Amino acid sequence: MRLFVAFCLFVLSVLLLSGCAKKEPEVDFKPLQMHWVLAEGEDETLMPRKDECVILLTARLMAEPPVQASSAGELSYKVTYGRSPENPKILKFDGICKDLSIMDKPECRWEATCDADCKVVVNFHNGD
Repeated sequence: MRLFVAFCLFVLSVLLLSGCAKKEPEVDFKPLQMHWVLAEGEDETLMPRKDECVILLTARLMAEPPVQASSAGELSYKVTYGRSPENPKILKFDGICKDLSIMDKPECRWEATCDADCKVVVNFHNGD
């Protein structure tokens, strides 16, 4: 009898703990293909943070609402990058969808910056 009570308490404990456990929301992964193109006249050796900015920008884009809401199965962007003319410490990225048939979609035209602290800001053109 004690074994049965102990077993029931164990099962009840497991059920209570699993019900109370914080469940992490599932991350919706939107596949992206990025085709990086160095802007004309630029020199990558003058962009020491470029690789870090590229990684942070890609992660940021995958989480952006227009990208998440896209009906396209996979988005492919041509991304031109270089130093900002106003401030060479800021890297500027211009992205455009490679699929011309969805060019009017909000997720297809964007620009982003990555500052000296690798803070990424993305602005979509919303089909304008």
